[in-house]
Amino acid sequence: MADTNHASVDGSVVLTRTHWVVALAPLALVLPAHFLIDERVAHWARAQSLHKSAAIQAATEVGESTWWLIGSAVLFGGFALAKWHNAARWAFAFFVAVAGSGLAGNILKLIFGKSRPERLFEAGFFGFTPFSYGHDVNSFPSGHATTFGALAMMFALLFPRFGWLFLALGACGISTRVFVQAHYVSDVCAGFSLGMLGALMVFVVWRRRWPASVPVRSRWV
Repeated sequence: MADTNHASVDGSVVLTRTHWVVALAPLALVLPAHFLIDERVAHWARAQSLHKSAAIQAATEVGESTWWLIGSAVLFGGFALAKWHNAARWAFAFFVAVAGSGLAGNILKLIFGKSRPERLFEAGFFGFTPFSYGHDVNSFPSGHATTFGALAMMFALLFPRFGWLFLALGACGISTRVFVQAHYVSDVCAGFSLGMLGALMVFVVWRRRWPASVPVRSRWV
């Protein structure tokens, strides 16, 4: 994702077909994963007791949106006060990408009402109870995976030379949600895609509504 087509000479973020293909690609795995491997992988993760790994537990917490929302808000305030306008805009973009995709994910959780792996283990139930509210029926899409997706794409846009590295790290991050038995494979695929799309939409909307203030990569102030 680091070729010259991804950025203009002045450092402006240019969204290309590659960005959209990468963001949408995980969605192609959702249905196959749900019908073919969700239950199998969940049972495998449980058998391996991967949730007991301190490293995996620490890694999965990186996808907790609260830390990123607070952090980006604090950075936005600090950069704004210091009049580092471009840096403040990037902090704001990170905040909106995580918050916006997270909100969309919460709405989808309510609509689908997919049961979490714990219900599979405890009651043998694997399926949906649409428009239901509760922790045990809000598995799809994964909120942490949504955050990982938003962060991966935002960092890829900010540092395109290392774009594939950030996406790979994001993919590793979402896998931890399956390892700790919090979600199914289809849940994290959907969340990862949703987060990446949310990040891209930040720039789509920003460029259409306020083109003069879109953050660029060539400078920080």
